[in-house]
Amino acid sequence: MKKTVLKRNASNPFLGLFYTPMWMSSTLAADAPANDLQFMKDMMKFKRTDPEIAQAVLQKLENHKWYLTQEVVPFALFGSRLSDKEKQALLSKLHATEKPDSFRRGKPMLPQVTAKKDLVI
Repeated sequence: MKKTVLKRNASNPFLGLFYTPMWMSSTLAADAPANDLQFMKDMMKFKRTDPEIAQAVLQKLENHKWYLTQEVVPFALFGSRLSDKEKQALLSKLHATEKPDSFRRGKPMLPQVTAKKDLVI
């Protein structure tokens, strides 16, 4: 696996604009799904500014996609990142989901993340 080495001055905007705010909010488990999704979307946009750093971050965030699985996303209802409207949409989606006859074992199915992805879709 190729290791990305960040240039000293190039990482300053990334640290100040993205990493530090995410780090400061990382102690709130209920906000993890919304935080990680927003961080991924931010890095997709940041690719236009610094593709090397953004791509390295997106590769690392692949390990965090389990926060976006259907089993974990409902915890976002207890967080502070979603508006009441978004929480209502998530509740409606949960309510409309049929109870499975059995549960799949193994690793969760990780979602594809795009710039238009939200926690309800």
